[in-house]
Amino acid sequence: MDIEIKNCNNIETGKIEITKDKLNLKFGINGTGKSTITKALQLKVDSPENLKELLPFKYRNAENEITPQIIPSEEINSILIFNEEYLNQFLFREDELISNSYEIFIKTPEYQQLTVQIEQLLSDIKRVFSENEELEMIISDFESLSKSFTTTQTGLSKTSALYKGLKEGNKIAHVPEVLKGYSKLIKNKDCVSWLEWQSKGEQFLEISDDCPYCTSATIDKKEAIKSVSTYYNKTVVKNFNVIIDALKNLGEYFSADANATLKTITEKQTGLDDSEMNYIVVVKQQIDDLLTKLRSLKNISPITFSSDEKVEQKLKDLIINIELFDRLKADKTVEIIKSLNQSLNTVLEKVGILQGEVSKQKNLIKKLIEKHQKSINSFLSNAGYKYTVEIINNNTNDYKLLLKHIDSTETINGGNQFLSFGERNAFSLVLFMYEALHKKPELIVLDDPISSFDKNKKYAIMHMLFRGKSADCFLNKTVLMLTHDLDPVIDTVKVLKEFNNLSVASFISTSNGVLEEREIRKSNLLSFAQICKKTLESDIPDIIKLIYLRRHFEIIDDLGDEYEVLSNLFHKREKENCKDQRKEIGNDAMSELDFNNGITKIKQQILHFDYDSMLASIKDVVYLKEIYARASNNYTKLNIFRLIYDANLNQLPNVLRKFINETYHIENELICQLDPNDYNLIPDFIIDDCDKYIIESN
Repeated sequence: MDIEIKNCNNIETGKIEITKDKLNLKFGINGTGKSTITKALQLKVDSPENLKELLPFKYRNAENEITPQIIPSEEINSILIFNEEYLNQFLFREDELISNSYEIFIKTPEYQQLTVQIEQLLSDIKRVFSENEELEMIISDFESLSKSFTTTQTGLSKTSALYKGLKEGNKIAHVPEVLKGYSKLIKNKDCVSWLEWQSKGEQFLEISDDCPYCTSATIDKKEAIKSVSTYYNKTVVKNFNVIIDALKNLGEYFSADANATLKTITEKQTGLDDSEMNYIVVVKQQIDDLLTKLRSLKNISPITFSSDEKVEQKLKDLIINIELFDRLKADKTVEIIKSLNQSLNTVLEKVGILQGEVSKQKNLIKKLIEKHQKSINSFLSNAGYKYTVEIINNNTNDYKLLLKHIDSTETINGGNQFLSFGERNAFSLVLFMYEALHKKPELIVLDDPISSFDKNKKYAIMHMLFRGKSADCFLNKTVLMLTHDLDPVIDTVKVLKEFNNLSVASFISTSNGVLEEREIRKSNLLSFAQICKKTLESDIPDIIKLIYLRRHFEIIDDLGDEYEVLSNLFHKREKENCKDQRKEIGNDAMSELDFNNGITKIKQQILHFDYDSMLASIKDVVYLKEIYARASNNYTKLNIFRLIYDANLNQLPNVLRKFINETYHIENELICQLDPNDYNLIPDFIIDDCDKYIIESN
């Protein structure tokens, strides 16, 4: 699959290739546009209308119709990207490491299949609730009623709405004599609104003897008006009315005796006595007990049964004995309980099958938890991290992945405050893998995931991500990994046989807005000795060959006569002034014998080498500038530039001088590397600076 990119940040045009079902490694130096590729792919799949965010700045004020585009040769319907945004958005929650642990670790196709089978066996119970529309309302009304009947160890709570509404008798049914004139308002269903309206006007009675609403005289009614708030609190009235309405709505579910008794209690003119409060407490307890049974039956599911519990006994415990609910023993209640008990008995007839399916599912969950914990903890151990993870649940689907330190038994909440940046990144990659396995996106993108790790951790992470069964890692998945780190390329392409035919690698570079890609094969990853040998055999100017040869001697720590000759040459010393760094300063003149011996050994590599003529070439700035201009790669340009400015390097800006002297003059320490003659590893902005100094010096 080809991905064409146009007008996205620093990439004006370019194309990359992604091989399906393989790890696609794209190695490029910083500034290539790797993050731009990632963002463009994400926007293309998730919100193509926002691709305009990537329009290069130079076009943002233009009147033309240039737009960012990313054009895959095949449609990509789903994508999952690992980058810093993913880490910040989904990981290291306050009470767990990753959100949706249940979805990621437990809800496998096999688990879901068992869930469906168990739910089918429990369907008779579910059917009672689906076919009885009133049942849902009954549960809701009973729950509201239960909350208003707050009880304590000694009886009905004095803070409960029912107690407050009845502590001095039902003042709505029995309006005090002083307020008889307000009876219709107090007994009206909108009494609460009137009380609120009345209380707002009462505060103005001290200002005038006139009614604050109609301005008629109130001098004879002031005391009555003020006494409304004495007898009635709008909140108490509101809550009490809710209770009375709930009792009326649920009346057909109470026994005749209970209805009569509750009516007498709630309509009393005087306060409650102890026996009446005790009666209400018993009603409350029976409501709560029945609610517990109804909720359990309504919510019955595979997770209802714990791993060590007998299914038959669990179902029998859910059977409702109506004789224990004498105050709820009405015909309607009996009918509902009878239908629920019948559904339970139907399920009990198949209890053996149900027990088997439940046992299978619990065993599967146990295996999944053990498998994932072992896998993650093995990675943490191999990578040298002193942490372990544990997957737990509380008899619900709320499974959580928790973190512990090996030196403690306590769970670490979240982890952000304890884990280092590298540790968070490592955890993130592993957890990302599990989420990707769950979501199964068509394309998985890893944006520079392991550059910050040491070699051992890099290997542990790559092994975790790509080595194992296909169902348990990214093996045989379409993965795009963008990186400025050559280590994973070396490992997967050259060193590790287990990655043979599982990955493809390429070098990507962007020059003048053009993104290009070049394949990296095993033969392209060479030691510096191999690169040197290849360069010496190529058709390039001898001065460039000599640069490689001198560096080769440094790399292999062969600082013999030939190295000393080359060192003097590049320091632009005449033959008679040559020094020998192996001798003490002040007595460090190079002997004629050693010099000639060095020349002889250099000629074994470069047949026509002549010290005097080569020295003249190195001193000839015009000649060096011609070599610079004709150089086919940035690495050569940088080394020739160093020769041109050798005496004036200290006058260059610090950053440019560092690049020349340290970063790119000295080769990296990798066992293998890409040949800088074939792959442009030097950023264009460095060469642009060099070009500027070359032009200014003309």
